[in-house]
Amino acid sequence: MKENLLRKGSQATGFKLLFLALTLLSFNGLMANRTALTWIAYAVTAVGIAVLVIRVVCFKKYLHAKGLFLLIAFCGSYALSALLTRQYGLSENAKALVWMAFQYFILYTYDTTSDGTAEKKEFYIISHFFMAYTFLAVAAGTVMLFTDYYSYTEVNGVVVILGFLWNRLWGVYSDPNYGAVFSAVTVIMSLYFYKDAKKPLKVLYIINIVLQICYIAFSDSRTGMVSLFCALLVYVYLTALRSKKLEAKKAFAKGAICILLAIATIVVSFGAIKVVSVSTSAFKKWQYEHIVKSDKDKTEAQKEKDKQKLEIGRQSDDINGDVSNRRFAIWSSGFEIFKSKPLTGVTFRNYVPYAEDKLPNTYIVHNDFDKFRSMHNSFVDILVSQGILGVVIIAAYIILVLVLIFKNFFKFKGEKYKYHTVLLSIIAPIFASMMFYSETFYMNTGGAFLFWLTLGYLVQSVTMKPSDVKEISQGK
Repeated sequence: MKENLLRKGSQATGFKLLFLALTLLSFNGLMANRTALTWIAYAVTAVGIAVLVIRVVCFKKYLHAKGLFLLIAFCGSYALSALLTRQYGLSENAKALVWMAFQYFILYTYDTTSDGTAEKKEFYIISHFFMAYTFLAVAAGTVMLFTDYYSYTEVNGVVVILGFLWNRLWGVYSDPNYGAVFSAVTVIMSLYFYKDAKKPLKVLYIINIVLQICYIAFSDSRTGMVSLFCALLVYVYLTALRSKKLEAKKAFAKGAICILLAIATIVVSFGAIKVVSVSTSAFKKWQYEHIVKSDKDKTEAQKEKDKQKLEIGRQSDDINGDVSNRRFAIWSSGFEIFKSKPLTGVTFRNYVPYAEDKLPNTYIVHNDFDKFRSMHNSFVDILVSQGILGVVIIAAYIILVLVLIFKNFFKFKGEKYKYHTVLLSIIAPIFASMMFYSETFYMNTGGAFLFWLTLGYLVQSVTMKPSDVKEISQGK
């Protein structure tokens, strides 16, 4: 009985669901920055620490997880950076290390004695929890869009937006970019589970795919579009590559056909997004015209300006004529900070106080908008947070993982290959989003959660010997 409790405790499916719920609620406008969420975070932290203790007791099962010691070194590098910049704040960095430990040593680090059965079942449970959440979130957001609802309020010193504002659908997400990436991931999950589902569930998967595509259109998120592109490219290409209809084709012809199929799918999806955006804008204008037609208090110019606000898609002046939407300036500021402390960096949580002290004229603290507390690029974040030392460690980890995945990926067939394909297709859009906002390494987000969880599943699964792998059906 004791052994069974330790096994379930170290697997920690319950904790992972709680942790996922916390990350999703942290970017939910109805809960973000509220006191209740702080108490939930304390509870999740307590459970997570207990899981880490259990894993230390059972350390032999996890000791040989690929890349584990590099992740330990990465955390050590962050701790060193925190100590060297402690005058700018230490407690926030301690919290950051706790969340990093949960991501690296519970979500990613896997049981090397497992045959993968428990992890596959866990993936099914967590995926459906995530898909159910995004379904409800997007459905609620769509209602807000067509009822012209929006809210702009300050919660504990932070502005929280809900509904449709500035030509974008935020919905219940506190940031539409994160919501759009969630939608791209949900599309992939729904496509994967659709094939073997029973008819009632097939209908729900299709509805969810349609809703998520619509949200990407309504959110006007370029990050979401890039993420969807990467997700579909990887998923359709790898799925088509093992299609029975293409088995007889030569390698070059097969590869070309798979690429064309992936591109065709992307074109259709992006075309659908454009159609949704244009048709919804037209409907909103028609709807508004009928509402304001009898409003005699507004001039024609005011009415025309209000109508433009209902169009899906930001106007050029919304991003100040800067295609990067300030990112180039932020990244440049990041390199300025890096050059001032190149070896160990200044930590993710100490950007602002360090810059105010040492580089008061740098863009992240001296601009016409606000103080920027992240670099809007995960790799610039690492460079600034942990300097050359952190970059070298994480580069070694990334190279190791890429070699393991692509060396072993195509050794597997059947359901195992499909499983690997969906995992890689979930990682791809999140990895792409890391180029445009802070994600994965220091952020406690739904995307970071899914990235480390699915990467752990994938590395565990591809490093097994094909002869030792049991075929496991979806959700069984």
